[in-house]
Amino acid sequence: MQLIATCAFGLEKLVYDEIKKLGLWVVKTEDGKVIFEGDESALIQANLWLRCADRIMIKIAEFKATTFDELFDEINALEWEKYIEINDVFPIKATSVKSILHSEPAIQSIVKKAIVKKLQKRYHTEILPENSNTTYQIIVKANKDQFLISIDSSGESLHKRGYRTKTNIAPIKETLAAALIKLSDWMPEKTLVDPFCGSGTIAIEAAMIANNIAPGLKRQFAFQNWSWINQKLFQKIYNEALNSVKIIEKLPIYCFDIDSEVLKIAEQNAKNAGFENMHFKRSDFYDLDFAKFSNCTFITNPPYGERMQDIEDVEQIYRELGEKFKQTKNSSLFLITSDESFQDLFNRKADKNRKLFNGGIRCYLYSYLDPN
Repeated sequence: MQLIATCAFGLEKLVYDEIKKLGLWVVKTEDGKVIFEGDESALIQANLWLRCADRIMIKIAEFKATTFDELFDEINALEWEKYIEINDVFPIKATSVKSILHSEPAIQSIVKKAIVKKLQKRYHTEILPENSNTTYQIIVKANKDQFLISIDSSGESLHKRGYRTKTNIAPIKETLAAALIKLSDWMPEKTLVDPFCGSGTIAIEAAMIANNIAPGLKRQFAFQNWSWINQKLFQKIYNEALNSVKIIEKLPIYCFDIDSEVLKIAEQNAKNAGFENMHFKRSDFYDLDFAKFSNCTFITNPPYGERMQDIEDVEQIYRELGEKFKQTKNSSLFLITSDESFQDLFNRKADKNRKLFNGGIRCYLYSYLDPN
């Protein structure tokens, strides 16, 4: 079957690399998604192991439709009985962009009706109670009259790893935090510093990567309730992931934040993820002595002017960060912000500059490979 790993814009290459690392065949990469071939085993592996993807979808069909009759016929012709049993729940979620069929509620209604008619005929019944614990979330995407039909196998978005029970006011998604680690030069033997750690997501994702902990080990997936999924196969792949964990007792990861309540959340999140000995310390950024740090990788998601503090305060932080970074030795800095004037405030052009998205906000990952 053909599978689709969806992701935030800018992370496609990282997701591509993760899929290839699993030994799977990538068909093509498009904006916000990577399409690959795989069987039941690949579906399970992708959900368990992909750090930067949002969801794993099963591609059901792709076709053109410009009338509701065409849409109904195309949907009704598909073999829904291969997936959905008589009592299963199958909600429809539709989006439409630049298409003649632009009403999303109407699209959802027609798709639902077409599937119901098909299953009623297949199961010789007028009633589909939809009262089981099994859900097939059907996704319909229309773009310029081309329809893509898929089923979401993940359930909750894959950024929900299961360790973050509380967050600060402006958290970074786990998938994006993992991407920052992968796009940096950090290695487990090198010190990692986050001077604006918030709820600790960057540090926790780094520790998970260093310990080879699959991001999906502590959560549930929609496909686990599907009758056609081999539960013994799932348990086998899950146990293999569990056994591949390589515990590094003392990781040199240091996290700072001015808010003591936020640090309590970060420490609890780290414990939930299995990291009891991560270093968290309350400190005002302005009081941090960067001269003490050498051979470090700084990875951070500092305050954005549009979200937490007023713009003048944030701009002053960026100026001060530029001065403080000069005090370090043999270190690098990877910083994500939505502020396009960051390089001017930092008083230095980045060695690399990559556009990413953080919760719908267009951001830039600025990379500085040395202090000077």
